[in-house]
Amino acid sequence: MRVLLLILLTALPCLATVRTWRNVDGSQSFDAEFLSTDGVRVTLKRSADNRILTFTSEKLHPDDQAWLKANSEPTPDAPEEAPAGAAFDTLEFGDNRKTVEAKLKNSSLLSTVVDESLFGRTGLNGVYKTKATIGGLHCFLYFDWTKGGNLREVTLQTQPIEKAQYNSRLQSNWSELIQLLGKLHGNAIQEAPYPAHNELQDGLLLGSHLWYTEDGHSVILCTGQERDKYLVAVRITSEHIVPIQAPGTATPTSGDRVAPR
Repeated sequence: MRVLLLILLTALPCLATVRTWRNVDGSQSFDAEFLSTDGVRVTLKRSADNRILTFTSEKLHPDDQAWLKANSEPTPDAPEEAPAGAAFDTLEFGDNRKTVEAKLKNSSLLSTVVDESLFGRTGLNGVYKTKATIGGLHCFLYFDWTKGGNLREVTLQTQPIEKAQYNSRLQSNWSELIQLLGKLHGNAIQEAPYPAHNELQDGLLLGSHLWYTEDGHSVILCTGQERDKYLVAVRITSEHIVPIQAPGTATPTSGDRVAPR
């Protein structure tokens, strides 16, 4: 199961609407400001700590799902433009599935975890991993697509590990990824410390670092929980994610990047 996304980053805000939200069975609740929804995912800003949460609306109580349908404007039914620019390895945003599969098969950086004859049954998510380890862990690849079937996002996600290794093996992986991504993209546009494991929740990711690529796309380093295990993920997206702006500071842009460390 691919984990959903809990990040410290946000898109441009909508009209401020603060209300109480509940999980799907109503056992937990929190106050948050509604920011946006694309009809599948919803973005909220939690009142307690101003963190931005993004997850599928099916995680919410049916009453909250009904509120979203009634209070969010429908997305115009227009053709979705395919993104462009480098993604990961030889992959390019905008590649169709056939092109992505061909590039993955020819990659010198990746290997498969299932027989290629099963790709039609399993799909591409989670079947390719990096040959080399990062901080002692392999990363598995996951993909998101536009409605037209073009690549718009690649996520590298480590294999989940036990809680006992959260502050050792997993933190080493997280630190090594910061160094690697810094060499590729310069200093992070936004960064936060390695979170304590009790800051995480099952099924969500907590973002700590944001970089912009030369094409203006976003790279987000996250830490997350999957059931009783923990992982690190790097989301490489064609979106231009706007970081949270601290009071009295200017919003950073890709032009603010310095030379790679």
